[in-house]
Amino acid sequence: MRRFAICFPICLVLAALAACGGIPLRSIPRLMSLQETLLEANPAEFMLAIQADARMTPPAGAVPVMHIAIRPREAGAFEALDKALPMRLTVSSGNANAKTLAPAPARRRWLLYSFPPESQTELVRIQRYFKRIQAEQRGKGGGSISVGIAQDGVAVKDPALADTRWESWLQTSTREGFFELWSGSVAELLRQAQTQRN
Repeated sequence: MRRFAICFPICLVLAALAACGGIPLRSIPRLMSLQETLLEANPAEFMLAIQADARMTPPAGAVPVMHIAIRPREAGAFEALDKALPMRLTVSSGNANAKTLAPAPARRRWLLYSFPPESQTELVRIQRYFKRIQAEQRGKGGGSISVGIAQDGVAVKDPALADTRWESWLQTSTREGFFELWSGSVAELLRQAQTQRN
């Protein structure tokens, strides 16, 4: 799971990126501004694009899951929240049909995921809760919001595909388009996911 934490005392945004391996430097500013993005984003525009070897077919029912956790800096300051928002497959092809994604090279394909209506509704609830807590905590102890997208369930654990390249791109608004979230081999993706679970 790609995970990063964002603290929100007053208007200050501090980002600590854990296990950054594979995150392009050019993407860090977008990740650091994700707090504001999450507050205002239209859940229908959130998308995760994965470019993988064309031989890779995700296991039946396997989808990426966005995890959002909001925690107080001081215990009891407000009720912590921990939610998992599953996505759904919307496109599986060589051409992503997205203006900021190039067509997949030969023998590769795009898998595009978006939030189904239930996850969109839940994200709206989270946005409202976060805004309320942020307003209540202004000038107080604050807290943190951590966001991660678990992708390892989509990857096929096949030794023949272990060294193939895995790229994930995130879109928070259609106006801004996609930015690269992480890239590496399938083996690295699975290894990092296992490390974060332990």
